Amino acid sequence: MKYGFGLVGCGAIAPVFAQAIARLDDARLAAVCDVAPERARALADRFGAQCHADYDALLRRDDVQVVCVLTWSGKHAEMGIAAALAGKHVVTTKPIDVTLEKIDRLIGACRERGVKLAAVHQMRSAKPFVRLKRAIDEGRLGRLHFGNVFVPWCRTQEYYDSAEWRGTWEWDGGGALMNQGVHMVDVLQWMMGPVAEVQAYAGTLAHKVEVEDAAVAALRFESGALGLILASTAVYKGLPPRLEVFGATGNVVIEGDDIVRWQVGDEEEIASFHGSAFGATDPQAGLAEAVEGHVEQLGDFLAAIEEDRPPMISGEEARKAVALILAIYESARTGRPARPG
Repeated sequence: MKYGFGLVGCGAIAPVFAQAIARLDDARLAAVCDVAPERARALADRFGAQCHADYDALLRRDDVQVVCVLTWSGKHAEMGIAAALAGKHVVTTKPIDVTLEKIDRLIGACRERGVKLAAVHQMRSAKPFVRLKRAIDEGRLGRLHFGNVFVPWCRTQEYYDSAEWRGTWEWDGGGALMNQGVHMVDVLQWMMGPVAEVQAYAGTLAHKVEVEDAAVAALRFESGALGLILASTAVYKGLPPRLEVFGATGNVVIEGDDIVRWQVGDEEEIASFHGSAFGATDPQAGLAEAVEGHVEQLGDFLAAIEEDRPPMISGEEARKAVALILAIYESARTGRPARPG
């Protein structure tokens, strides 16, 4: 079967989804939709799809079986639920939504309607992260002691002013953590397992926004390991994101999506950072390289439909990163430790 895809939201990430769909033999881009008609038309013309200004019109199409929700973060659940009620399978970009209540309603709607739900976190498909995850699962790093992520990025005030939803609690769900940091938060808990408790601080240091542009958190994982998270959009010029995992028999550091230190047992590897889709500090840089991860995860989603199994990153799996970020926000707000919900 060749699955027809519909994209709702034609912003910066939409061409990445469209290119990934074009790479899949069992998929085609059937239709796109956006509240800005000229933006939808440009994407539709580029990829040979039909164009709609009305989301309901896209949902009524018989040739659309999968809807990718690429709108403001705080609208993902609302639009995903509408797609599920129309009998469409649902994929969202990150984060799956910005509150647990809305995420749970989306998960419930998809389950009740018998459609699949996934969110794309393409860093889980990048080879260095896959290599590290395999080594951890094989026990080659021994007991894990520490897991840290750092997202020291730069965003200008113009970036936040470029769209009314950016930098708002209602529609962006947060700042440096929920928007820029969510991929690394997802990867950290994927590597290290569930977080039991966080203690955090957050602030708005450099921008005129209502959300944080800097946050730090100390973590205690359920395994007993400890960790750190730093996320910011206020770092001068920005630096590549970084993941560190230290275990009893191994140390691995990934910067961007390149391994810069690999000490696992008797293996030792040191590489230099070259930059990539995941290392890019410019929000528009590296999108072409991100297509590969989307190809894998959208391909897996179609296989999950055919095989009637959970996709690589199900709604429940995507919920975990948001739950951790919301616990960090709660701790920063109250000054007390918090637990992910």
